[in-house]
Amino acid sequence: MKIGRFYQVCISIILVLVILYLLSRLEFLYRPVMLAFNILLLPFVVSFFFYYLLRPLVTQLHKWKLPKWLAVLVLFIAMSTLVALLIVLVWPTLQSQTVGFVENLPVLAKGVQDQIDYLQEQRFGGFSLREIDLSSKVSEYLEQAINYASVYVQNAVSIVTTVSLVVGTVPVLLYYMLKEDRKGYTSFVRFSPTKYRADAIEIFNRIDKMLSEFVIGRVICCLALGAFAYIGFLLVDLPYSLLLAIIVGVLNMIPYIGSIIGSIPVILIAFTDSFSTAIWVLVILLLAQQLEGNLISPFVYGRTMDIHPLTTIVVVLIAGATSGIVGIMISIPVYMMGKIIILQIAEHFERKSQPDASVL
Repeated sequence: MKIGRFYQVCISIILVLVILYLLSRLEFLYRPVMLAFNILLLPFVVSFFFYYLLRPLVTQLHKWKLPKWLAVLVLFIAMSTLVALLIVLVWPTLQSQTVGFVENLPVLAKGVQDQIDYLQEQRFGGFSLREIDLSSKVSEYLEQAINYASVYVQNAVSIVTTVSLVVGTVPVLLYYMLKEDRKGYTSFVRFSPTKYRADAIEIFNRIDKMLSEFVIGRVICCLALGAFAYIGFLLVDLPYSLLLAIIVGVLNMIPYIGSIIGSIPVILIAFTDSFSTAIWVLVILLLAQQLEGNLISPFVYGRTMDIHPLTTIVVVLIAGATSGIVGIMISIPVYMMGKIIILQIAEHFERKSQPDASVL
């Protein structure tokens, strides 16, 4: 008996739900696997990040007749020198600002509360902010934000601990990834069936191009936004200017919404100084984001980041709820990889469904 399309879909959904339920009951079997995966995820993510960041430099050095292994070693030495230079020049200022910021958190929170109390005493066109009880609402939001921040700081400390345990593996992985370059892609293609090999090559080429442009583009955009913000913070004499500029730049690794998330603590700290300082900082951040978004991003990305902002928000929220900070940082590349694979598969079956033009 032939089953209708509707009943086929219903049966498929029921089977998927049954499989998911059975998997949930077998959590004790795959929990060790997931634990091992989470431990290995961070070193591989860091290695892939630096692989795509440094690969153009290795390629250029190789074109200058340097062997691949020597080109990689030269880059490692250059990176070590740069890190040492940054530690000498930047770390003392950053350390003092970080320590001062942590020690003054209660004072900063009280400063925000004082500014809110002052604003509630003012009247704007006959309307008073006291009527909406702004003080208690903001206090509630600040308490929630501090709780969320504490959770993420604990996760960050956990990640730092993991990095300290696996830091020895990242240089080794990175060395062989840069030295062997794209041999890993070639191995994957060889294992694919012959009739799908052309599609597999196209998929890996697209993914490789997307990841390369994404990593290099995000680094350039983050550096540009952080530099623009730091210059503006210095002009208005904002406290902890270097620390806050780094926060803005690092959070900008998350496309679209990262710059907004990074702006919130900066504006709150500026608000503790005065309402006018907060307005100036808001203007600086908007100008920096416009310069980065309209001048730097189009030049760096082109059409690589063909993803809607709403899709970005949904993907980032799902990744944050399921995988934490690391998941947030890799959510967009993973989404783009899945999109490339699905589009390539759809193109493959579309070509097969079309009649051969040579037969006509």
